[in-house]
Amino acid sequence: MRHIDPELLDGIDANEERAVLALIQTSFRQAIDLIENPARAPGWDYKDPVILESQGQVSRLIVRGIDTLATKRPDFGQALHRPGAFLDVGTGVGWLAIEAARAWPALRIVGIDPWKPALALARKNLAQSGVAERVELRSQSVEHLDDKTIFTLAWLPGPFIGAEIITLALERIQQALTPGGWLIFGLQPRPTDALGEALTNLRIVRSGGYPWTLKEVEERMDAQGFERFEAFSSSPSVTLLLAQRPAAPECI
Repeated sequence: MRHIDPELLDGIDANEERAVLALIQTSFRQAIDLIENPARAPGWDYKDPVILESQGQVSRLIVRGIDTLATKRPDFGQALHRPGAFLDVGTGVGWLAIEAARAWPALRIVGIDPWKPALALARKNLAQSGVAERVELRSQSVEHLDDKTIFTLAWLPGPFIGAEIITLALERIQQALTPGGWLIFGLQPRPTDALGEALTNLRIVRSGGYPWTLKEVEERMDAQGFERFEAFSSSPSVTLLLAQRPAAPECI
């Protein structure tokens, strides 16, 4: 029989505790939606502000994971603290973008998302954040991203990216990155037990995504010209796959 470890939250700080509780909250709310609306078509189309806000709070930990990754890859870490632009794909209610602006003052942040209910909350959150002058929010899907050589870094949340758009998404991001720019692709690790894997895949597919493996993502990144792949375990629930757009050849 499975049970919750009573010491689960021991040794974590207040921000981590809020994120853990937000993860529990959004997971339970989404489970209730599954029970009440089992025939709902796949897609991230929640209007419940509790789901949207709690999911956004969880995403703040991605910034901490990226900072940890930066300590292991100094060349990548330098890009976080130089003037540049960070692309947050699927910004939702804006908490990842806001946290990124606070963590990396040299960067301008652009958050894109096509889901208007989430963006409405993002604009309210941003207005109260103290970093509104450095964060731009756009009603835009990654497939329609048309920026060219603008961003030094980009975040792509793999569990929300469907198999039918992955090639176009990577192509648009590759074009939007500056030469030598970095892409961070987030994945959910596959649980080792059959039930855990099935439930994780169900949650991903129901949200409109695809349960990617590292190999599948690397193959698709390689096909779009990315290089220098390296995977890092950010937390038990997130793996970060780092890749780079090739730098421009040096003039001789």
